[in-house]
Amino acid sequence: MNKAAEPGGILIACPNLSLDRTIVLDDIEIGRVHRTDKVDIRGGGKGANVGRALRCVGVDSHIVGYSGGNVGVAIVALIRGEGLTVTPVAVAGEARSCLTVLARRAETTVFNEPGPSIQEPDFARLEEAIGARLEAARVFVCSGSWPPGSRPDSAARLIARARDSGCITVCDTAGKFLRHAMGEAPDVIKPNLAEARAVLGTGAGEMIDDGYGALEQAAEAAQALLGLGPRAVVVTAGSAGAVLAQGRGIKIYPAAKVEVVNPVGAGDSLVAGVAASLAGGADLTAALARGMAMAAASCETVPAALLDPARADQLLEPL
Repeated sequence: MNKAAEPGGILIACPNLSLDRTIVLDDIEIGRVHRTDKVDIRGGGKGANVGRALRCVGVDSHIVGYSGGNVGVAIVALIRGEGLTVTPVAVAGEARSCLTVLARRAETTVFNEPGPSIQEPDFARLEEAIGARLEAARVFVCSGSWPPGSRPDSAARLIARARDSGCITVCDTAGKFLRHAMGEAPDVIKPNLAEARAVLGTGAGEMIDDGYGALEQAAEAAQALLGLGPRAVVVTAGSAGAVLAQGRGIKIYPAAKVEVVNPVGAGDSLVAGVAASLAGGADLTAALARGMAMAAASCETVPAALLDPARADQLLEPL
């Protein structure tokens, strides 16, 4: 198969599928009972968000991820209910649930569970399910966290296999998994600023948004990460924008000005735009511009990574 001539499939590894609940409140306060007036429930995890954003712009994908217990069954049903294609890899224990609280008079707050405990045979089945679909893929995306028990080189092993199959590889994981994956020279990595700092040993806790000077800090982090193996590095810096580092130097992409309803999933929408563009033969600078527009559009809706493609096109024009 000549993959260069076929812009088709995008294969997504989403090892930590999640039942994602998003609730909307006026305010949030520790020690108080809260009652929401709006709830959104979806099958999620970062890779599922990537697939959702791709579907919004008319691009097909195939998601592969661990599915545990009754929660896992519900996650898979919800993902399929959105018209997405997902292959679950069954594991013992229950899949995780995650909660996003959108408070009108406070900052967005996220609670993420760790996921089911994974054994080596579980990873072997995940790798087999992904390997069986690589021949049909043009782009491979490894997206999100890994459940407890996962080997540190889990993402690296998938990146290596996808690269050897001729796929363009995009890696959006974090911590020890990202450190190992960089050694396999993925085509693009996409940490946020907190994740980049953590890999470089200069980080603190992860925030929803970054503060003053975020783009300058992102540029420094991207350049440092580029020296650790990846072909290109995208570091996102919340509402400030993103930075691309590759062989030709640094390019800064300020974020579009939008009314933010839910920033969660913006990075996944960015990855979706990059993956779709690379699959269609675009270069990375143009791919990231499209990703930035999709990320901005996704911030305007309550569900993570659900976006209006016409709005994304409108936001792309000034980029």
